[in-house]
Amino acid sequence: MNHVFIVNPAAGKGNAVKEISPNGMQALQERGDSFEIHRSLSKQEIYDYVHKVAEKGEPVRFYACGGDGTINDVLCGMIGFSNAELAVVPLGSGNDFVRNFTNKQNFLNPGAQFASRTMNIDVIRVGDTYSINMLNIGVDCDVVVAAKNASGRIIKGSMAYLVGVAQVLPKAKGYKMRYELDGKTYEEELFLAAVANGMYCGGGFKSSPRSSLTDGLIDVSIIRPVQGAKLLQMLLKYHQGTHLKDKEADKYIKYFQCKKFTLEPVGDINVSIDGEVSIFKRTEFEIMPGAVKLAVPQGCELIQ
Repeated sequence: MNHVFIVNPAAGKGNAVKEISPNGMQALQERGDSFEIHRSLSKQEIYDYVHKVAEKGEPVRFYACGGDGTINDVLCGMIGFSNAELAVVPLGSGNDFVRNFTNKQNFLNPGAQFASRTMNIDVIRVGDTYSINMLNIGVDCDVVVAAKNASGRIIKGSMAYLVGVAQVLPKAKGYKMRYELDGKTYEEELFLAAVANGMYCGGGFKSSPRSSLTDGLIDVSIIRPVQGAKLLQMLLKYHQGTHLKDKEADKYIKYFQCKKFTLEPVGDINVSIDGEVSIFKRTEFEIMPGAVKLAVPQGCELIQ
């Protein structure tokens, strides 16, 4: 098998290439496996390169070395190729995707990586692109943007998200959106909408606690505007993943699981797809069960 390391040069405080252990490369050579290290230049360049390698038809494992956005870039290039496997070397600021597994530190262990097993996991089709973890729309996306721009730098993990929260919530507004469910169309003002395959966002916020990467379902949380002290209470529970158990949750949260779902903004709004922000338009989401082979490092288990 060929092992291809797709490296985001900006990840790991600019030391992403150094994070790839020379001992790990030697171990691959001793196994008789070939490898290459490819420094990424842009989202499109990653897609083009990964697609070109995958379409050769030879067994290949792509290691996404960077944050959740890099994982998404590699995913989009390799999806649909049965000869391709996805591996993850989490070097980003949030690293939310690997939080769906126990012993997530093993994703940084070359020995555990090369002794991995593969499992098929679901992917969400998002119009003409894909998501492996979560989409955040509305105030949640505004927080992502603020966190990345805070003081002109990216602050790591939950702290970055909290900085974004502090900037956005005092002036947060609702967004009008339309969504279709069970053949009916609804239009209302929403605080945010989260369309999830995995459980975590924002560097450790357990915003979709019932999600599973292998259940063949999309988890949708639609949250209506929340004000005052209740907003702070809900934010804490949103971080802990207990918000769906709140005794007043039904007043603010509409949660459901589905295989297809359509959402349309009324006005201008952004979406964060696996941490990467773009303009959001009317979109149909559809689950693709078992669409990608994921290399799960030795000692890691999917959290259910």
